[in-house]
Amino acid sequence: MPLIAVLHRLLAAQPAARAMLMRHAGKAFRLNLIAPVFTAQIDADGNVSAAAQDAAIATELSLSPALLLRLLAGERQALNEAQADGDGLLAADIRNAFAAIDLALALRPYLGDILAARVVDGMAALHDWQAKAQQSAAKSASEYLVHETDTLASKPAVAEFVHEVDALRDATARLEARVALLEQQGR
Repeated sequence: MPLIAVLHRLLAAQPAARAMLMRHAGKAFRLNLIAPVFTAQIDADGNVSAAAQDAAIATELSLSPALLLRLLAGERQALNEAQADGDGLLAADIRNAFAAIDLALALRPYLGDILAARVVDGMAALHDWQAKAQQSAAKSASEYLVHETDTLASKPAVAEFVHEVDALRDATARLEARVALLEQQGR
């Protein structure tokens, strides 16, 4: 399977990631995206190879299409949100191994040291820019809804409302105490 070959080649240059998987040698895992994508087995050296058809699946990781897009965009922690069924320790180690993959190290044989480092830095900068753009868009939308359309209340207006509710609660409590006192005096 081509994906397993790519994964095998990627892990071959990642000793830290392979070290996390070595204790699970012989176990098979399946990656699902709507349907099963591949089933792989962890080798003694921590790398992966295609699993036999009748291999017992120790764990399954299921990715949604949105989660896959986040992973492809470089958001490594997105794999932590993948649904895991089966051996939880194996699933956690697979997640940690993929989070530990050094992309610069993986790209060095193809691009050279300097270009690989620059590509990884560029991907990180792109990811940071994307996060800042989302925050800016959310802030702009909230400011529009608060100040332009009066759809949402501003922080000072909410604080004033809460203060007025507290004052009303206190006044109600005082009134109840006075009524109870008058009822006692009337008896």
